[in-house]
Amino acid sequence: MSNVFRRRKISLQVLEVPWKGKVARVYYYEGEPVLVELPTEDNDLIPFLTAVEKFGLDLPRVVVDLGAVKPIASGAHVMGPGIKEVVGDFDEGDLVVVVDERLGATIAIGRALRPPDQIKERGRSVRNLHHAGDAIWRAVAAESG
Repeated sequence: MSNVFRRRKISLQVLEVPWKGKVARVYYYEGEPVLVELPTEDNDLIPFLTAVEKFGLDLPRVVVDLGAVKPIASGAHVMGPGIKEVVGDFDEGDLVVVVDERLGATIAIGRALRPPDQIKERGRSVRNLHHAGDAIWRAVAAESG
């Protein structure tokens, strides 16, 4: 994120979005959505989906097969058997970017539920926090016109 926010005073605009009965906040920098604050137990602060590629954020990636894309883009958690590859190092609990195997396009931001050496095992491997088409995504799209 240091390549996004340099050492200077900046102004962020905030969009409040209804999210699972609470309010999430999307932070804009120079008119672009960059961060999402989720009203979770840990008040997760995660990158907005498009910010990952736009700003070249260096986050670990979980590559999923094409059969997993539609369920993940509909809000499903990432299951071990759908994972093809892991790129980068992370620990259980860290943020990861979920990308499709064909284009490498970002389809979700999630939290690893397992360490990399166990991530392909049966069951949930990544908790889906923000995905293309979710309430946050739709609110930003509506705000953009």
